[in-house]
Amino acid sequence: MIIRIIMLSIFIFLAWIWLGTYYYISETLLKIKSGPFTEKIPIKDIRSIRTSRNSISSPSLSLDRLQIRYEYGKVVLISPKAKEKFVETILEKNSDISVNIE
Repeated sequence: MIIRIIMLSIFIFLAWIWLGTYYYISETLLKIKSGPFTEKIPIKDIRSIRTSRNSISSPSLSLDRLQIRYEYGKVVLISPKAKEKFVETILEKNSDISVNIE
């Protein structure tokens, strides 16, 4: 019985992450939500965006990712469905970002 509860809990947690991962761009923030985890990055602090296939754990549901460098040495990997539109929208808010996407 305990094993079933543990397995069900793990399944629910993974489903929460899978179904609850999204990225929201406001006027000043990039909000990254993945299940119970939330990260807010000021768009003015984003230094660069580039493509990545790094398999490190991140709020990304695909290996076709964008690497976002912000502040001083911080990195986050995400996988928006429409990468080009995502980058275009970010650049509208901060044109100083270095972009290298393939």
